[in-house]
Amino acid sequence: MDVKQQKRNASFQRIQNRLMPPINRWAAMRWVSVAAPVFVLLLASVSVNAQSTVGYRDFSFGTTATGTPTGEKPESKLWFTDGVWWGSLFNTTTSTYHIYRFNASTQSWTDTGTQLDNRSSTRADCLWDGVAQKLYVSSHIFTTNGSVTSSSRQWGRVYRYSYHSSTQSYTLDSGFPGTVNKGNSETLVIAKDTTGVLWVTFTQGSRVYVNHSAVGNDTQWGTPFLPPTNNSNTSLSSDDISSVIAFGPGNIGVMWSNQQTTKSYFMVHKDGDPDTVWQPEETAFPLPGGTETSDDHINLKTDNTGRVFAAVKTSLTGSTDPLIELIVRATNGTWSNYVFGLKADHHSRAIVLLDLEHSQVYMFAVSPEGGTPQAIYYKTTSLNAISFPPGLGTPFIKNPTDLNINNASSTKQNVDSTTGLLVISSDQNTRYYQHNFLTLGGTQPVASISSFTPTSGVVGTVVTLNGSGFTGTSSVTFNGVSASLSFVSDSKLTAIVPTGATTGLIQVVTPAGTGTSSSNFVVTVPPSITSFTPTSGPVGTSVTITGSGFTGATAVSFSGIAASFTVNTDTQITATVPTNGKTGAIQVTTPAGTGTSSSNFVVTSPWITSFTPPSGPVGSTVTITGGSFTGSTAVSFAGVAAARASP
Repeated sequence: MDVKQQKRNASFQRIQNRLMPPINRWAAMRWVSVAAPVFVLLLASVSVNAQSTVGYRDFSFGTTATGTPTGEKPESKLWFTDGVWWGSLFNTTTSTYHIYRFNASTQSWTDTGTQLDNRSSTRADCLWDGVAQKLYVSSHIFTTNGSVTSSSRQWGRVYRYSYHSSTQSYTLDSGFPGTVNKGNSETLVIAKDTTGVLWVTFTQGSRVYVNHSAVGNDTQWGTPFLPPTNNSNTSLSSDDISSVIAFGPGNIGVMWSNQQTTKSYFMVHKDGDPDTVWQPEETAFPLPGGTETSDDHINLKTDNTGRVFAAVKTSLTGSTDPLIELIVRATNGTWSNYVFGLKADHHSRAIVLLDLEHSQVYMFAVSPEGGTPQAIYYKTTSLNAISFPPGLGTPFIKNPTDLNINNASSTKQNVDSTTGLLVISSDQNTRYYQHNFLTLGGTQPVASISSFTPTSGVVGTVVTLNGSGFTGTSSVTFNGVSASLSFVSDSKLTAIVPTGATTGLIQVVTPAGTGTSSSNFVVTVPPSITSFTPTSGPVGTSVTITGSGFTGATAVSFSGIAASFTVNTDTQITATVPTNGKTGAIQVTTPAGTGTSSSNFVVTSPWITSFTPPSGPVGSTVTITGGSFTGSTAVSFAGVAAARASP
């Protein structure tokens, strides 16, 4: 069973509707971009630190919304029309959901001021009808245990809005909202068939229901009914959900999970048939002989041939068991399944998107749900040869502030190069939205590095790269070693010189190709002394020091006493044993640090630091302090030889 953290922490509060605010722009904080397949270009992101953070942090949805406004799994919060992405997002001023417009160039959202529902504790499913130029929104009071209620404020609703291209605005149509059920529910999913009839599905009282509008009248709805099939298969646990999709040619499909029977079912209603006439029930999951057990995760899409794609979750518990799968219904009604992630990957709440133009499937899922930090990951595969790579996938939305990112949501529509791909998420603890965006197809110039500054530095130095074509950068390397990077703009990046880097060229990798600097970045490393010769000698001895990293040396010392020196090469220095030099380690200092010899240089000429007493008659005993006295053969006072006193 899924750990449903969002459900346990959800709060439902009613807030009176206030006056709508003027249009307000919410700017997005941005993070580093993610890698994509060669035909996918990621729009600009910017890093707030050197961590692997991706995506954009949007605005707060406050404390009056439910904690997970981008849930639930079958529902879509976004749609695309008129060259623009739109979304159902929570407005904290009115404590209701509004239509927001997305600006891809600035990666920000603008509140249009159009309210979607006057209740704060709702969830919505958004359906764009491009032919009618209408937006349909099914809205319901969220609960994990749906039931019938006498309070009309708790009932499921459908709203319809007309779109005005000249002003890029929406208005609620007369007669709406319409009532589609008399209760609350975990999900309320909407679809439209080829005859113009709207369909919804939901679960209440541990049963799966469908309902539909009258032909030609979106405001008139019938009485919800059970799909006409085996009653035991529609008797669910309170946690089960359902979803609905229109697919060709001329069908409505309803899928529901049943954790009592451990299966997921699918039924087809042909457009125009009576409510009592449905095609035979299908067991969509698991396949015959499969060991998977159904969980309450469903997200549906369809392609232009009539295939149905469903992101689903199992309840298996073994670390190598499949946890998230994509199941596909062929046009002949047969099902096949493909593993997206294993139990060990801890994925959850998966959604699927189709790019028919490039024949690609995208799936997004949170991991590790219930753990920390949570992030949205994605994988992509060919639409006609489905095979997801193993592992977590590529991070898509992740940042160091929102550690409980969850509930990825997008659109019911298929995507292509004209739409790009937009996914949103939310964090129930910080109560912030996030998003990330991919451009699909198109062309982009190969990255070009025109300059970088500084031109040298130690590991950890922040280097600014100037050039062009940096959008979608997936990596920066210093002489082949990958570096942490931050995206600033298409013409500017910053990168941190990585551990292990050596002097060499800088490269920037984007989906369009690799750009290489015309000159080397010089990695300055602390000097290292490997040997010196001779290993002993008196003051004034010339000593050759061998090692590396000597370029730019600022000091050489013998046991801490500064010496004169000459840098011959990056690997050799000549130094002179200084006056008062004493036995000890040799050190070479550069701007990158200090290198110390592993053995001592032995100073063989004695040196005197003091003597006591400072005066006295002939015959006085004088104690002389200094160094290198071993092997001394004579002591003199003003040139007159003196006798050595016994110790």
